[in-house]
Amino acid sequence: MAHRRANIIVLLLLLPVLLIPAGTAVRPALSSAANGYAYASVDGRQFFAPTGQYVEGKFLQYWLDHGGLPIFGYPLTPAFQEGGRTVQYFERSRFELHPENAGSPYEILLGQLGKEHLIAEGRKVPGPDKLAAREGEIRFPETGYKVGGAFFDYWQAHGGLFQFGYPLSPELKESGTNLVVQYFERARFEYHPENAGTPYAVLLTLLGTERAAGLDTILRDRWADTLPAANLHTAHEHGRVPTLAPLMVSSDVAGELRLLGGDNRYYASYPVQAGVPITITVAGWRGPQSLVLYQGSTIVAAKWAAYDAIGLVWGMVSGDPVWDGLYDRIGGYLQADAVDYLAPDDTTPVHGYRSPDNVAIWLRDHVYQSKGFKFFDKEMKSALDYFRTTQRADGSLDDYLFHLGATAVYTDQVEVEADREYLFVEGVHTAWQATGDDAWLKGNIPAMERALEHLWGDTRRWDPEHGLIKRAFTIDTWDFEQGSTDKVVRRDIDDQTKWSIMHGDNTGAYHAARLLALMEHYFGRKDAANLWDTRAANLADNLNKLSWNGNFYTHQVHLTPIDPTGVDESKQLSLSNAYALNRGTLSHEQAAAIIRSYQARRAENGSRIFAEWYSIDPPFRYGFSTPGEYVNGGIMPLVGGELALGAFDNGFEAYGVDILRRYNVLLDAGHGAFLWYYPDGRPGISTDETTSTDGWGSAAMLNALVEGLAGVVDSSKQYRDVTLAPRWAATDRKVVSAALHYEATGAYFAYNLRFHDDSTITLAWGGKRTEHVRLHLLLPANVSPRQASLNGAPLAFTTSKVEGSTYLDATLPGLGQLEIR
Repeated sequence: MAHRRANIIVLLLLLPVLLIPAGTAVRPALSSAANGYAYASVDGRQFFAPTGQYVEGKFLQYWLDHGGLPIFGYPLTPAFQEGGRTVQYFERSRFELHPENAGSPYEILLGQLGKEHLIAEGRKVPGPDKLAAREGEIRFPETGYKVGGAFFDYWQAHGGLFQFGYPLSPELKESGTNLVVQYFERARFEYHPENAGTPYAVLLTLLGTERAAGLDTILRDRWADTLPAANLHTAHEHGRVPTLAPLMVSSDVAGELRLLGGDNRYYASYPVQAGVPITITVAGWRGPQSLVLYQGSTIVAAKWAAYDAIGLVWGMVSGDPVWDGLYDRIGGYLQADAVDYLAPDDTTPVHGYRSPDNVAIWLRDHVYQSKGFKFFDKEMKSALDYFRTTQRADGSLDDYLFHLGATAVYTDQVEVEADREYLFVEGVHTAWQATGDDAWLKGNIPAMERALEHLWGDTRRWDPEHGLIKRAFTIDTWDFEQGSTDKVVRRDIDDQTKWSIMHGDNTGAYHAARLLALMEHYFGRKDAANLWDTRAANLADNLNKLSWNGNFYTHQVHLTPIDPTGVDESKQLSLSNAYALNRGTLSHEQAAAIIRSYQARRAENGSRIFAEWYSIDPPFRYGFSTPGEYVNGGIMPLVGGELALGAFDNGFEAYGVDILRRYNVLLDAGHGAFLWYYPDGRPGISTDETTSTDGWGSAAMLNALVEGLAGVVDSSKQYRDVTLAPRWAATDRKVVSAALHYEATGAYFAYNLRFHDDSTITLAWGGKRTEHVRLHLLLPANVSPRQASLNGAPLAFTTSKVEGSTYLDATLPGLGQLEIR
């Protein structure tokens, strides 16, 4: 029985991102002489004295043919590689070369600087109005916005759709000025009333100038001078080199060697002695890689585009179809679950992830799914922004957002729950890790503090006698109280509410408080960080004294009498025990006891179940939904994913491998993924809106694959600090590559691992922004390492035991080559 709101009609807001070719001439070609441009022509290259830059070849022809100086402005950079593509920045535009379109009008395209600026600015623009277009206006159904007046005249006269793209906003009044602007995909129009009646009434914002100003200093150094390619010698000059491969470099002079990736951004440095070859690790963004030699702040030598780095394949490459296919398979489920709504103000777009059993963006479902979609989605923040902006005065948060017909809908809170507030903190932390947006994170700190203060202070949430968070008597973290039936759903708190302490609320609040403390420390707020660390520690102590039964956390500790349930509640193993494995309240001995409890349930129930990933076992006979269905005894992959991750972290690696393999078999057998299953393996269909692309459980399984088996844990943001704990020794794989990246920024971390027949182990690793790595490598059973070398130099290491498993532990730099013998 599903108690979530059913029969919700989806209204998806279609916001197409169309790359319209700018290469089609829609007006007569302009000659340089006709426009009086100040440059000198030498053999097809044009030099622009005001900026000291050249434009040549196809970029020059395009510049001449499609508007020249008034439209594009002066060149600000030479042509260079950015994101694996040849580009050149101008004051108002970015030219992009698309060789895949060679010979067509689409070979040169203009970058979508208008769209990029709007996103970077974080500006919330009103949605399209519903009024019909007036004379002199045109509405674009692709985005819904209209263009009219002086903006339409300029748009039409200077290239229109091919030059500027679709409008992305209505006309907007800039605060404190007389300036009116309108955003387009490739430009931002400005109306200057002081220039009315002249050709300069409409001007284009210098978006190219703004964007180029943010490029790395080292890249600007490259443009400032033509440096010699002398003194630096590399293998594979102008050849192709696999990412993470070692490469020999030597120099005739000493200095600091800095490496630039295919996006022209600095990612690593090495000290160099004159005449002494060194080995570097190729780890920059794919594309032409450059080497720059510094002495102090002076560049003394450089090799631009010395070799080409071959791009990475995201996910796992091991030769086993389970590990190699699961990453993309789950990514497909998550992409199918993405929805776009408007907030109730009818103007603010909200991008999020729907529930597996209805179309709403529930805060909890969205946050749990963010463990997976952070690898695939660029937009991480708008759903969390929505829930923050609707936060109540008491610090509590709303539950969900959806559309009914053409109307945005949100509800009062489901009062029996106590998890929204701590999940909001976890969601903000995940989005920050992927985006690296410190300003956004800092802006969310007050809301996160109010949310947790609500849990620690509201009389409906805090039990002062036990010093723990309380809730109504529900099945674990779910949203209906005892006494709910198909006809009656108890969700409000009233004088009949039966109060309990549920362990999952407290492990979740502990985890959120620790995360908030880390974020407070990050911004130097030590007193606030210490407060939340202290509260977390007290909560864990109180929980373990009250709820730990020796094998797992008791499902509910009742504070008020309850009706008959038809089950021995002391034996109930509920789903938040699996979450507790990964929230930090448990000792290793407690974690091992929980894992063994799940293994015992599997052995006890034998062939009657396909998996031990119970929502609760044994189920309630009275007072809740049908036993064996949904959250009252259904089998949930979200439990299996958390259990697998906990198994990997606590010395039960073979069990974690087994869970992931069984999940893959389940996907094959069931033709998709579901939130819950009957114990015999039949998919649980809760409503007519249930999808076969469950993102909640599949994201938990993906997280177990990434952080558990592959062992890549982001300990800060954008993989700057990584805990690397590969556990491939628990499988039959001898050669494995893993590459994880955040789609929002392109930050990534990757490694290649090989177990050789002579018991030698080699590891190469690196990332776009990685600075530090803590290695915790599971060793094969027959390997006892005697020595290790980092980039050819001896490396100190230790070994540690987790249950029966042996790990090698070492501190590593952000990239390098390791050999273990």
